[in-house]
Amino acid sequence: MNVKKIVLIGIGVLVIGTVLVNMGSDSKEEVTSKKETATSTAVKKQDAEVTDIGDLGDYHVAIKELTFAKDYKGEDVAVIDYEFTNNSKKNAMFLTSITTKAFQNGIALDSAIMTEEGYVDSMTEIQPGVTLNLKVPYKLADMTTPVSVEATKLFSDKVKLTKEFTLQ
Repeated sequence: MNVKKIVLIGIGVLVIGTVLVNMGSDSKEEVTSKKETATSTAVKKQDAEVTDIGDLGDYHVAIKELTFAKDYKGEDVAVIDYEFTNNSKKNAMFLTSITTKAFQNGIALDSAIMTEEGYVDSMTEIQPGVTLNLKVPYKLADMTTPVSVEATKLFSDKVKLTKEFTLQ
């Protein structure tokens, strides 16, 4: 087994373990807390509904912009910038609080693995009231088809934030 595979397996185990731990700690609070309402901010702008910024449960999320990069294999990557604010009463991580997906032609894009610095890890834990700007890379199918991005609260699709990026 080469080193890259071992690192990827280790990251996968860590992510799954973190998700499972977070699920157990949230379940009681979700049952006893106030009902989650659709609090997505829907701002009218030039007769078009903007749904790329809003509240997903106890978290405020903004889908900001798309930039291009290359992954560790030199393949084209779309890097989506997110803003994540923890409005809950306990520490939170983007990875275990929010689910994001990117699509081209209706097909989900795989996550990309980056080797260069400058990517804030979605596993960074933040305290209540703190905002974190982070970048999430996705492998592009091509460089021309628009990229559609979705964000929801983990294990809930009551409120969905969306944004479409037109590529050259």
